[in-house]
Amino acid sequence: MTTVVLISGEEEFLMERAARDEASLSLASEVLEYRLPADLDQFTLDSQASFMSPCKRAFILWGAKDVPPIHEGGDDVVVVVSGKKILKDSRAVRSLKFPELKAYPENNEVVKWILKEGERLNIDLSKVAGALFVNSGRCLRKIASEIAKISDAVSPGAVVTADDARPLMCFSSEFTPKEIVDSLCDGQTARALALYDKLQERGDETGWIIAYMHRHVVQQMKLDLLQSKKVPDDEAATALGVPPFVLRKMLLHRAGLWSKDSLKLSLEALCDADVAHKRGDANARSVLEAEIVRLSEEARNVKRR
Repeated sequence: MTTVVLISGEEEFLMERAARDEASLSLASEVLEYRLPADLDQFTLDSQASFMSPCKRAFILWGAKDVPPIHEGGDDVVVVVSGKKILKDSRAVRSLKFPELKAYPENNEVVKWILKEGERLNIDLSKVAGALFVNSGRCLRKIASEIAKISDAVSPGAVVTADDARPLMCFSSEFTPKEIVDSLCDGQTARALALYDKLQERGDETGWIIAYMHRHVVQQMKLDLLQSKKVPDDEAATALGVPPFVLRKMLLHRAGLWSKDSLKLSLEALCDADVAHKRGDANARSVLEAEIVRLSEEARNVKRR
């Protein structure tokens, strides 16, 4: 008899992993994936042909709006993955739901998930969970990748320390573009450029640095907007996707370092640099370096007033 599993929610990464876990746990000899509605006809043909195959098969249906007709003649597993809409079917043996994890100031569900990920891999992440969240935000896919690297490097049951995690996080670099951003915010142009050169020593990290710079500029623009509307700090932190202490200790001190026009100019320059980098244009690095210098000099001038 065909087994049906329903998966819904808003956390795409968790839904994907759950679907593939269901397929793996079914011990199916073959896993077939379909994107609905485009692949519906192909799924129908394949599932109806199950009786001709001696092997157990698992079908994963992505983007389902409802549960499609399912042939029940074999021993197959059908995993139906929808979005926010919760599907129902009397044949379902399980219905898994993955609502969006919230990063509330007093109840950070992402940090709780990080701790559970550690338990799943038999490591204790309590000492670095906050750092993982601050470094990657709500990107569960990125956080899971970082945790996997840490898990491979430590012994089972280990209590992971900052010294264990730091060399492995963010592409296994000694430091991240965050240090470059911190330096330019302090108006330390020479230090920012020195860190930039150091980060580029092991390979071309231009795209990584652009991403951090882009996030910083967008974050400052959002912060300016929230402050203009006099949004309370806790609500502003939630809107920015950071813990309240990060807002108070870091972001608020950077408010007003750049004008709105300057931030818009920076956003345009970084977008151009990103496109150039993806096209293999070496000029992307020059644009990025110039933007680091410009933002750093502006921040220094404001701090001197």
